[in-house]
Parts: sequence; C-alpha cells; structure tokens
Amino acid sequence: MDRTDLRILAQLQADASASHADLAEAVHLSPSQCSRRIARLRETGVIRGQVALLDEAALGLGVEAYVTVTMASYAREAVGGFHERIAGLTAVVDCCALTGDADYLLRIVAIDLAAFTRLINDEILGHGDVANLRSSIVLDRIKRTTALPLPRG
Repeated sequence: MDRTDLRILAQLQADASASHADLAEAVHLSPSQCSRRIARLRETGVIRGQVALLDEAALGLGVEAYVTVTMASYAREAVGGFHERIAGLTAVVDCCALTGDADYLLRIVAIDLAAFTRLINDEILGHGDVANLRSSIVLDRIKRTTALPLPRG
C-alpha cells in the first residue's frame, strides 16, 4: 500500500458515495487507475464494504448506552450461548470481548428507556449466564467517527 492508496482510503472514509472519477481527480489519478486500486483494496480486504451511516435521532432511536457484562460462567456452552444471543439482538450494535474487570462491552441503541430496560432484563440478564451488568446512558456524544487513523505514507 502506497501513499496514493492511503489518499484513496482517506477520501473513501470521508465520502464513500463519491464516484471513481471524482476520487481519481482528488488523488490525481485517471479514473481507470483509481478503479483498479479500489478493486485491489477490496480484494485484499482493506476495504471490507460500503454502508450508509444513519442518524439515530431521525429514526426515533433516543437512547444510546454502553453496557459492561461480566459472565457468571466461562464454560464453552455458556459463552457460546451468550455470543449467539447477543449476535441476534439488533439493538446491540457493538459487542467487544475485553480484558480487565468486565468480560464484554456492548453499545446498545434503543427507542426509549423502557425498550432499553426490557432488552436488559429480558434478553441479557434473563438467561442465568450473566453475573454482573453495569450500564451508562450517553448524555451527549462529543465525537463519533467511522474513519480509522491511516498511517502516513
């Protein structure tokens, strides 16, 4: 990956809907060269996909929370069941295994506090595999980006 690839990636992170012609102009390549580079970045897995970023508030999703989970058991069946259950919950938009005091960090987006409470009680706590759960409701989002820091090429 060279400096031009990094410039293409920076442009795509800013606006993935830009045409290859517009990207090519921004990074000083021909459209065909730009298209070939983008295809190679996809083939090698550097570009995993393109998505539309939706606005939570515009969709009526008024609650965002971060939840730490500590498991009651680390038996393969318990952990596997938890993973499967969490993967099926559309309100859980991120789930990461952690080091430290908690085992998992979840980012949850819900319509309101009642929906958040139902999800926590029925879907996360209601199965006997979670020993402890702590939630923090987001009051104000200071920064959110999907752009990854790129190395200087």
